[in-house]
Amino acid sequence: MNLHSYVTLSDNQITTTSIKVAEAFGKQHKDVLKRIYSLDCSTEFASAHFCAHVQKVAIGNGASRKSKVYEMTKDGFMFLVMGFTSKKAGAIKEAYINAFNQMASQ
Repeated sequence: MNLHSYVTLSDNQITTTSIKVAEAFGKQHKDVLKRIYSLDCSTEFASAHFCAHVQKVAIGNGASRKSKVYEMTKDGFMFLVMGFTSKKAGAIKEAYINAFNQMASQ
């Protein structure tokens, strides 16, 4: 699984977004947002590894609405997806880690 388009360089930091995580894991974005809201981590960790933005997201039939989207670092991503379990989730996590690491080495 190649997830290179799922990670980007933003402000000299390699990140992904809650929308990309939802797409990769086949989850609804609202469910990924719920997971982020309920993370059991310190405020310092959350503020260092998750950054909220508002952007337009497609909601079907050509319509869109504004939605909160989180940009996250590799550490934020790992903390978020630790609880995603299944053979498919394991493969996706591994591919994401490889994509983060390959981008870091460039």
